[in-house]
Amino acid sequence: MTRMMYDDVSVLSAPAMGQVFPRMTGSAVFLGVPVPSAHGQRMLNISALCVDRHLGDHADRPAISRQGTGAQSVSYRDLHERVCRLANALTDQGVQRGDRVAIHLPLMVESVVAVLACMRIGAVHVVLPAMPGAMPLRERLVDCGAVAVLTGNETIRDTDRAPLKVTLDEALDTAGARCRVKLVLVVTAGDADITMKPGRDHRHDAVVDWYEPDYAPEVMYEDDPLFMLYPAGRAGRRHGVTYTAGEYGRLTSCTMDMLSPSGDAGIPGALVEMAWNTGQTTLIVGVLAKGDTIMIDGYARTAAISGN
Repeated sequence: MTRMMYDDVSVLSAPAMGQVFPRMTGSAVFLGVPVPSAHGQRMLNISALCVDRHLGDHADRPAISRQGTGAQSVSYRDLHERVCRLANALTDQGVQRGDRVAIHLPLMVESVVAVLACMRIGAVHVVLPAMPGAMPLRERLVDCGAVAVLTGNETIRDTDRAPLKVTLDEALDTAGARCRVKLVLVVTAGDADITMKPGRDHRHDAVVDWYEPDYAPEVMYEDDPLFMLYPAGRAGRRHGVTYTAGEYGRLTSCTMDMLSPSGDAGIPGALVEMAWNTGQTTLIVGVLAKGDTIMIDGYARTAAISGN
């Protein structure tokens, strides 16, 4: 049984779905007790730490709040349902524990859901935000061995537009047999005109919304791979760094202690988005683990979602 400490509050391994998780405050410290396993210490699935345990007294508290154009608020109850639907969709489409899933989206609700859904099924997530071209995107997709990609139509930042789906298509076409991607989920709005490859590409909502809003989190161990990061600021670096569940937990704890040492200070939305654009997801996890709200400023968005 896993034991984790979170601001002097002990949390045991995830109970059955529907039971209440104890509320905890402060920065997460991911610890474990020795168990006889080749995978190291057993630990709580981080998806459950971020979502399930808030479903008791705080299910209606906003987990994500999008400001500005296309304002949106998602409660912890809604977030849980969305994460479980996507987790079911990914596993039904063949994504397995340990598989790499690329998230080629700006910071938005679907991005956060994708991170948590990957954690829930034991898949490894890698954030590949709007890349400067198809070639670096291709090389990273090949290097990480992604089997699935979540993308959108295009990103708008101020007046600048950066294509997502078109760039992804070019990257996959030029990668050829070197690429393992078999599934592409495209976040769109309504009948947005987007080129889709039959058998590989699917509209996100048309697939995900059909699945049940319930998925028991996978049992995780400290040595299980969980997250892949391509360090920024290293010209020509094509190889990512894989973090295990234990390493990711400790990284999250250190990040939150550094940015919010008292445990009660909010994390600015601009800082969360800045981290996302460098491929980091620890701030998202840290905010949700505290039961706080992820603030998305809304100046970067996917055009297809807003109908523009």
